[in-house]
Amino acid sequence: MTFDVIAGPGTEIEEPDWEFLLPERPDGLQGELRAAAHREWTRIIAELRDAQTLAAVNHHTVQRLVLAYLRYDLAAAEVMRQGAIVPSPRTQVPMLNLWQVEMRQADADATSAEMELCLNPRRRGSATKAQRKQKRATAADGYLKRGA
Repeated sequence: MTFDVIAGPGTEIEEPDWEFLLPERPDGLQGELRAAAHREWTRIIAELRDAQTLAAVNHHTVQRLVLAYLRYDLAAAEVMRQGAIVPSPRTQVPMLNLWQVEMRQADADATSAEMELCLNPRRRGSATKAQRKQKRATAADGYLKRGA
């Protein structure tokens, strides 16, 4: 069984080089991160294609969104592992975990990219094509046409 590729709007967007953007890491997570990036890219592109808002100019916005999702996931895992409050390195005074700050910034970055792409359910209506209502004929329309 073979599938034919149907050309449509936005099919010219190619996936970023995740090996370049997500280089080797000392903890060896680069493979999992690249696979997660591919899954998120595919999911976001499919969502944009379904909404008919996929365009080549969205390439970097989608790329930023995917990277923000990855940053958020990594930071959230560290916050869950270490806790939101950790002792400072030198004085051992409790302080806010820096991964918590990164998690919040990644969330803000993802939220702004989602809003630019109208992926937020609240904004999704503003990105769809407006449907023109069919004009219905009334008795007054017939009267005006006869008198002219």
